[in-house]
Amino acid sequence: MDVRVWMNFDPGKVDLSYLLQRFRELGYGVDAEAVPAGHAEAVLEKARKADVVIAAMEEWNEKMLSAVAGKVRLIQKYGTGLDTIDLEAAGRHGIAVANIPGANAAAVAEVALLHILNVGRKFVPCVCGVKNGRWDSTVTGTELDGKTVGLLGYGRIAKNLARMLGGFRVNILAYDPFVQSIPAQDGVTPVQSAEELFKRSDIVSLHIPSTEETKGSVGRNLFSLMKKGAYLVNTCRGDVVNEADLADALQSGQIAAAGLDVLAVEPPDAGHPLLAMDNVFISSHMGAESYESAYRSQVIMGDNVERFLRGEPGANIKNREFFVKENKEQYRY
Repeated sequence: MDVRVWMNFDPGKVDLSYLLQRFRELGYGVDAEAVPAGHAEAVLEKARKADVVIAAMEEWNEKMLSAVAGKVRLIQKYGTGLDTIDLEAAGRHGIAVANIPGANAAAVAEVALLHILNVGRKFVPCVCGVKNGRWDSTVTGTELDGKTVGLLGYGRIAKNLARMLGGFRVNILAYDPFVQSIPAQDGVTPVQSAEELFKRSDIVSLHIPSTEETKGSVGRNLFSLMKKGAYLVNTCRGDVVNEADLADALQSGQIAAAGLDVLAVEPPDAGHPLLAMDNVFISSHMGAESYESAYRSQVIMGDNVERFLRGEPGANIKNREFFVKENKEQYRY
């Protein structure tokens, strides 16, 4: 089978050794080269030569997908979120889309926990102060013990975060309209609405996908319900937060601090208002980046690609309902 794979990653910056070896042992031709964000024509130039694309954060909309229809058979996302890919359009053009759910859940949950601890204890300002010659840089913070942590969304990452929080004396709440029940052993109390979650929590951690319904949904109305001086942490997608409303809530003191691993536009403009705020701590969308999660991710991606090309698409194909069927029994893979 003559198969070509393009991975939109720089092997000098991302360790792709597992996938490179596996694909080459399978006899696939492999091209690993990153295209700068926003360079759609360069993406198309690469993709038109590939049967399989290992996608980063490039956008796959109707125009892009139609341009590679008939050549690209599978877009495998390096990650869980599929908000940059139009699943319905991909299906219409005969392109399967797969992700790697759960592979980086523990890694992202750790970064959420880091942000939760930092917004309370102000660890980063203290460390930076010492490096800048200020030994008196200590900032009095708040302990995590005794607090109520609210999880908006209760998928794999939130479940891992709840497990990690189990070592603290905290009350954990969760709201997820798509989760019917939460096992008692999780130590998490379900609530009936996002409004209730924001009202009762000292710290709210966001774990929802970016969809048309969720974009900008975390904004002024929810912030106004929070306890004076509560904290917000976001490690899911930046565009679920109305950033102007967040800046207002932080400036007014309604929210004491925010820990963000994601922003609506990445990287942000130098003049982004949140960058200039002392009570906002922003990391560079590094939540999923661990050696362990990278290995797990690549194993799953390799399995997805190999299985798909054998004609055995697994559960990680996320747009099968949009495929045009040649008959009632078989998808046109």
